[in-house]
Amino acid sequence: MTDRLLFIGVVGFALGILWYSFAEFGLAGISYALFLSALFFVLWEFKKETTYLAIGVLALGVLLGALRTELVSKNLPSEFESFIGSERTFEGKVVADPDIRENSQRLTVEVTGAEGKTNVLVVAPLFPHVSYGERVQVTGLLTRPEPFETTGGRVFRYDQFLAKDGIFTVMEKAHLEVVGPRSGYMTEVRGALSDFKFEGLHALAVALPEPQASLAGGLILGGKQGLGKELLQDFITSGLVHIVVLSGYNVMIVAEAVFRVFSFLSKQWAAGFAVATILSFVLAAGAGAASIRAGIMAAIALYGRASGRTYDAFRALLLAGFLMLLWNPLILAFDPGFQLSFVATLGLILGAPITERWFAFVRMKFLREIISSTVAAQIAVLPLLLYQNGLLSLVALPANILVLPVVPLAMLLSAVAGVAGFALPTIAPVIGFPAYAVLLYIIGVVEIAAKLPLSAVSIPAFPFVFVALSYALLGYFVFRSYRAYASASPKHDKTKTAT
Repeated sequence: MTDRLLFIGVVGFALGILWYSFAEFGLAGISYALFLSALFFVLWEFKKETTYLAIGVLALGVLLGALRTELVSKNLPSEFESFIGSERTFEGKVVADPDIRENSQRLTVEVTGAEGKTNVLVVAPLFPHVSYGERVQVTGLLTRPEPFETTGGRVFRYDQFLAKDGIFTVMEKAHLEVVGPRSGYMTEVRGALSDFKFEGLHALAVALPEPQASLAGGLILGGKQGLGKELLQDFITSGLVHIVVLSGYNVMIVAEAVFRVFSFLSKQWAAGFAVATILSFVLAAGAGAASIRAGIMAAIALYGRASGRTYDAFRALLLAGFLMLLWNPLILAFDPGFQLSFVATLGLILGAPITERWFAFVRMKFLREIISSTVAAQIAVLPLLLYQNGLLSLVALPANILVLPVVPLAMLLSAVAGVAGFALPTIAPVIGFPAYAVLLYIIGVVEIAAKLPLSAVSIPAFPFVFVALSYALLGYFVFRSYRAYASASPKHDKTKTAT
């Protein structure tokens, strides 16, 4: 009963965040939710009906989610409003890893005014080089980010996507000058990690040509710069873009490798070393929001697969999601990366045991796990992915089956090439040749798959209600599958089948 109430409370918390993210229902709405929650708690106290208690917990969760969202800054501080549309000069601190593109760098600069502070997205030339934590002076036209139209009549709310990170203004074609070094212990540590990431990308560029170097960087450090728009689109079309953005899959490969190395220990100790490795890997990749998210999701998926306790992993996922929303509630509605990674991990936890039975005829366990995990994750993210970008990849499954088995090898060889780029730059291309060969194979599969006739189909925009209906049907199917499996196996451990 307690577990169900916790689940209902977390769901209510998420619903409150979603509701308040799109429609602030104000003091009257919050008061009504508080009254409703109190009313059903009182009814439960007198009637002892669990339904009353569940509704009370749900209403309380909605209330807390709305209150947490209310505390997040969702508007530009008033003193900066008058600067919109004019050329301004600001001095501030770089508070996120620089996003290096082909012809520019994008910096999140924290600017402090007389009445408050805000973040500005600065688009500047590639030089001078800027590091996390450094103080910079930027000059340029200050504008608001605007939504823009994408495929199939969809509109990407770019303003809301940036607002989740406290960014409400953009400065394009800015003049940039570094005016001070980073300061403060935590900034120094975080900056050193960021520097390590970019030094690693440079070392890969020494050992490998492009686009193999950029692919290697995406696999082990989460940097996809240098792939180019055409190749990056091929990765999207073939359903393999998740391997170049430091997804939970990449992090999990490292963790599982460590888990197997320490398999002679107890499962608890082996899992502990694996989680420690995930933490180290995420820190080495720069400890950005995307890598932290991937690390959390991968750790949970690893725990579920290593322990076989699907229900415990499901509860851990809910807890992780709750903590991430408590930290930044706006990611629920406005961060596609969080949405897809959460749903994909949920698919792996609940769906992989089902799909693995579908592919019982595949004798090789490793290949069977690859196929079943891929199918489970693809099914899980499909409704949301189609809603977001409308691209239905018809080659995603075969492309993933051809590529994913070699990704661990590609990551290992890329790491070797990166070390060679650091220590032995003269002969690094020779040492990096095995990595080059494997990466060339991956790129070849991606390009061929993406260019096949009808490799992807564009789906017109559709209402979100169809996404909700799809997940309701998927949830019902998963529930029935676990229930049928539990009935057919009376001695089966219930902790593995409960949902």
